[in-house]
Amino acid sequence: MEKVWFHVDVNSAFLSWSALKLLREGQALDLRTVPSAVGGDEEKRHGVVLAKSGPAKAFGIHTGESLFSARLKCPQLIVTPPDFDWYVQNSKALIAILGDYTPDVEQYSIDEAFLDMTGTGALFGPPLEAARTIRERVRRELGFTVNIGVAPNRLLAKMASDFEKPDKVHTLYPAEVPAKMWPLPVGALFGVGPSAVKKLNRCGILTIGDLAQSERRAIVDLFGVRGDTLWNYANGREADPVTKQHTRDNTYGNSVTLPRDLTRPEQADATMLALCDSVGRRLRADGRTARVVTVQLVDNAFRRSSHQRTLPDPTNSTDRLYQVARELLEQMWPQRPVRLVGVSAEKTGTDQFEQLDLFTDSTRRQKQEKLDRTADALRRKYGGAAVTRATLLTPDSRKPSALSAAKQRDKEKG
Repeated sequence: MEKVWFHVDVNSAFLSWSALKLLREGQALDLRTVPSAVGGDEEKRHGVVLAKSGPAKAFGIHTGESLFSARLKCPQLIVTPPDFDWYVQNSKALIAILGDYTPDVEQYSIDEAFLDMTGTGALFGPPLEAARTIRERVRRELGFTVNIGVAPNRLLAKMASDFEKPDKVHTLYPAEVPAKMWPLPVGALFGVGPSAVKKLNRCGILTIGDLAQSERRAIVDLFGVRGDTLWNYANGREADPVTKQHTRDNTYGNSVTLPRDLTRPEQADATMLALCDSVGRRLRADGRTARVVTVQLVDNAFRRSSHQRTLPDPTNSTDRLYQVARELLEQMWPQRPVRLVGVSAEKTGTDQFEQLDLFTDSTRRQKQEKLDRTADALRRKYGGAAVTRATLLTPDSRKPSALSAAKQRDKEKG
């Protein structure tokens, strides 16, 4: 039986999810229809575009550039801070829907998943029909759109999902590779980063087709073992299966593919804090603590590495998780730029016992626990963004909006 894989990719995930949240909170303006972006702190190194709307893209704004640069291109750009907890909720809702169509759902990142749809034709119809059904259901029930790539392996499915966007279904079967994939710039091939593009371009390899038709030995000489993988990818062969992530019982984890490759661990600070904050909240919501913290990295050659630490006592404190994760990050930072970071809390249980340390400021720890519980309560009552770490805010979001200022003036007058 021929394999059938789907790759489901949320269109401009962070921007779409933020826009959806604001609409549900009563905002009339849909950020997806105007020049807008999700971004971090503009006063620090994290002031970059994490996601952008279609209208923002029309101004030449691209993911990974500084918000300062983006505003030069489009002074009216609306910037909203990220809300990773809300993103996780939407990601879970998407995965739940996908699970209705196959038990073999492999979540690749917060906004991507592979589905093994082999043998499901009797239930959901031919692959194209099933893909369109899923795409329409996601839009109807969740309010955002996805692209779906259909192919006989994960690699081609992922390449197909990146064709024309948004809200599309594309196929990429082996017979279609020369017409659909080979004309694309070589940088569009999965696994080919900016430095590889420069090296290939210097050799006269400009398109994926050029790479596919090059001498295999020459590409291996150029890149080593990785060159063999890239040559196979260019020919539509999944020589080295696209890395998949596994969900384990009693593990709470989040990971995110970064909008740009990072070269230093401090550049991942805000993302790491947001991930730890989300993991900590989920642990506390379930009344659980964790004894092991694991940090996972994927570099721009798609090599995955992880380090973990067993804690002397269990915790669900955001600050404690972040402290440990940050130390692990420093220890394991690879030589190559990093494209994905992840944090997980493992060996969880309901054990709240904590060994007191004479050299630990227990008062500070107790205050932090109260702060965590208070923040969680406020978020449950007023929404996930009611309490946000200052590090994750843009300067504009620290100031009262014109609407809130007007409300305050009315309150003072009344």
